[in-house]
Amino acid sequence: MGFFDKLLNSKEAKKLVGSVVDNVLDYVGENAKDVLNPNSTGRLQKANAKSAVSSDEEDCCYSASVVGKRIKKIIAENFSDCELRENIASREIGADDLSWKYTYGVYRNGTAIAMINLLDNPNDYKRKNVLQSKAACREKEIGYVHFLLHLPNRSSYISEKLTEIIPA
Repeated sequence: MGFFDKLLNSKEAKKLVGSVVDNVLDYVGENAKDVLNPNSTGRLQKANAKSAVSSDEEDCCYSASVVGKRIKKIIAENFSDCELRENIASREIGADDLSWKYTYGVYRNGTAIAMINLLDNPNDYKRKNVLQSKAACREKEIGYVHFLLHLPNRSSYISEKLTEIIPA
């Protein structure tokens, strides 16, 4: 028998695992009661009320689809004179074909005014093609921003960055 077999088959380990499982089930049970009972003043309702107060307390997001929805909502609400397009090839802004697609492009009157990239990998921001796409925007005087999906990307942060790069 190996070390872990002995450890996991011991009475103490079984008691510990059992108590952890019981605590988790108790916690889930309490929250389930709060969800099912609309008159409850449980933790979930308090948390929902608290999150309605400030977008800075909004959940962190590491998903491209959720960050994309936030970007679309912010553009629609704050930049109603702009159009948001997806998967923009670098040649569409008059740059050399970098074999790179911008995740989003912000257009006003059919002209590109800002490009947005969502980057999955924490080190993508220093990749050659990402740096070239950023330089192409700078050369064409088009705003550029990227959002790293391993960071929080709350709506307030996204809005702040978009306001910085999109001309009034």
